[in-house]
Amino acid sequence: MSKIEIKEASDVILEVGRILLASGSTTNRVETMMLKVANCFGYPKTHAFVTPTGIFLTVADGKSEHRTQIYRVESRQMNLGKITAVSSLVNAMEKAHCDTSQGKMSIAKLKEELYRVDHTRNWPTWVQIFAGGATSGFFCLLYGGSWLEFAVAYAVGVLVSLSVYLLGKLRLTLYLANLVGAMLIVLFTKMFDVWVPYIKIDNIIIGGIMLLVPGLAMVNAIRDTMSGDLVSGMAKAVEAIFNAVAIATGTGVMFKIWTLLGGA
Repeated sequence: MSKIEIKEASDVILEVGRILLASGSTTNRVETMMLKVANCFGYPKTHAFVTPTGIFLTVADGKSEHRTQIYRVESRQMNLGKITAVSSLVNAMEKAHCDTSQGKMSIAKLKEELYRVDHTRNWPTWVQIFAGGATSGFFCLLYGGSWLEFAVAYAVGVLVSLSVYLLGKLRLTLYLANLVGAMLIVLFTKMFDVWVPYIKIDNIIIGGIMLLVPGLAMVNAIRDTMSGDLVSGMAKAVEAIFNAVAIATGTGVMFKIWTLLGGA
């Protein structure tokens, strides 16, 4: 394989890492995929250090030339589809014996595929909102709720998902968005409790809260810590804890407000 120019190689390696990190991948996976691409480009002495919000990359040819880049990832949104697509792309290139010159995976083709993955449209907003309702409803059933409570939990989930989506337009921090979202879950549930007889609000509130629980963030924190990425693991653990505290605070505050306003 003809060796790719270091600047071009560095840019592509960084793009692979950026897409993965912005899509919510673990830092260990991001580093692994970046190093795989670097090896295929003929730069085995590449070093990549990834944190939850940034990428530090140095590509060296082992002689005198090297290139260092730092990239800050400000916005992260969980997208398992993009993580899978980029990982499959890199693994396919590696299995093709890293042939980037004879048509199996040209550098231009790799850039094109990365661009396609990065600009893949998510599910329509209305689908995500109604899926949020289904998530809330089925968790309500899972915790022993009735079908009537399922219907209420579904409605609460739709309303909360829509509210969180609109809050995202205001560019609120994730913690504040979760706090407000938890408050709305309690508010909507209490309102339905007034209008709909014979429902238990406990299971409905639990189903709604499951929309906000940072489950994957906690799993990623554990995975990063166990793989030796202590900085990333601890950072993600703190992020998950702060989100959990925000959810608990929002729930408790709205219960207290409802009581002060004379609600049961």
